[in-house]
Amino acid sequence: RRGWPLMGTALTYLWRALLGLTLIIALIILWLGWSNRDIPVEDLEQRYGGDNLQVLDVDGVQLRYKVQGKGPPLVLLHSHFYNMRQWDSWVEVLADRFTLIRYDLTSHGLTGPDPSEDYSRERGTDLLRALLKHLELDEVAIAGSSTGGALAWYYAARFPEQVSALVLINAPGMPRVTNKYMETPLPDWFGHVLYLLPESLFRPFLEAPVVDKSLITDELLEEFHLMYRREGNRMAEFHRLRAWERGDITPMLAKITAPVLILWGEENPQLPVAHAEQYAQALRNARYLKIHIYPDIGHVIPLEAPRQSAGDTAKFLEALPDDPT
Repeated sequence: RRGWPLMGTALTYLWRALLGLTLIIALIILWLGWSNRDIPVEDLEQRYGGDNLQVLDVDGVQLRYKVQGKGPPLVLLHSHFYNMRQWDSWVEVLADRFTLIRYDLTSHGLTGPDPSEDYSRERGTDLLRALLKHLELDEVAIAGSSTGGALAWYYAARFPEQVSALVLINAPGMPRVTNKYMETPLPDWFGHVLYLLPESLFRPFLEAPVVDKSLITDELLEEFHLMYRREGNRMAEFHRLRAWERGDITPMLAKITAPVLILWGEENPQLPVAHAEQYAQALRNARYLKIHIYPDIGHVIPLEAPRQSAGDTAKFLEALPDDPT
């Protein structure tokens, strides 16, 4: 019984410590939520929209896009987590030879969320088709990087008569060692965690896929995080991650008849360079196919070798005969 007062005092201190810790955690969460709050799209348009930005409403999606240059039409589809500004260097190189069509995918950049919460490849190609119809373009060449590459080959498989040529840049979809974390379904609460991630956490994330880490500048990091905070983007990204598509893509690739250029980084840490040859074998009905491997380059070729990859693409497209065999 003599020990009861001491035990009671200890329990009191423990309770106070737990209460204090809970309060500190709550304050940290509140601060992170406030400092990483959503940014109105109008503010981001003013900062990053630049010239020629246009908006097309497609089934409630406010698709932000740009059309620049002159010549045969070439659609540019950006990588996952990036936005259409990823192609700025390509535009500088190619605008005098091609009409360049680029836009922010849903859950990315200025376009924002899809009200349908459908982030499948089929839905993505429906949106692209609507944009091309709006622009009155019946046939285009398409270049896609990473996730944009998957959208590009899916479009070429669905609408082969509408694609004059295809450029696949480190495109995903080939079999690889199973990633248990990607295979695990995301819990409902995970989407809310995305609202608490500070800018500093994104630097190693952006640096991981590239060989030259100095390419991830403070300006690029800030832009990435601000675009990520565009109102609606984070929960949309959660739905996109949940919609990650698995399965054998070779039946779709077999439907592609357009000439194909495959660009791959030899040091790609996400998708091994061997995948380039796997794509080549699966694209058995393409009228013409060429592979270009970049040494000392990783996963984000438009960032790591922008002018060279743009030049290689132009050379490929301009050398194609009217009816390549």
